[in-house]
This record gives sequence, C-alpha cells and structure tokens, in this order.
Amino acid sequence: MLIGTPQVMAGDPVNGGKIYNQQCKKCHGANGKSVLPGVADFSRGEGLLKADSELLKKIRNGGGMMPAYRGTLKDSEILDVITYLRKLRR
Repeated sequence: MLIGTPQVMAGDPVNGGKIYNQQCKKCHGANGKSVLPGVADFSRGEGLLKADSELLKKIRNGGGMMPAYRGTLKDSEILDVITYLRKLRR
C-alpha cells in the first residue's frame, strides 16, 4: 500500500448509487457536493481520505450531524455507497 493511499474494500457502485440517492443525497448532494453547512463534501475528495474501514464505522455509528445507519443499512450496503463515492471522484 502506498503512503497516503486509503485502504479500499470492494463494493458494488451501482447498488451504492441507488442507496446513496435514497439515503444520503438529501444532505450530501446529488454528486457528493454537500448541500448543508458542516456536512462532508465528497465532490472534492476530502471526505474520502480515510480508509474504507474508517468510513464504514462513521456511517454505521454516525456522529455530529451524521445519523447512524446501523440497523438501516448492512455493512455490505455501506461499502457499496463508499465504492460509489470513490467512483464519483474518477
């Protein structure tokens, strides 16, 4: 692994896009550009600098303005969303 490169896990970006549009878009915007102050903006990539395992934990447990998705989304679905977000940056 290269220094400064986040650890990436495999997920389904197509399914992740569907889930993102249902669960995340209202705060994080259609293309990952946040629509609310203080919400992670994925359009520039700063929100994706962490390893997938760290992002998974944040989405699962929530914190700050971020609601917890434990019990709403399976870990595999959360990884699908993370994969989708990483594909947006390419």
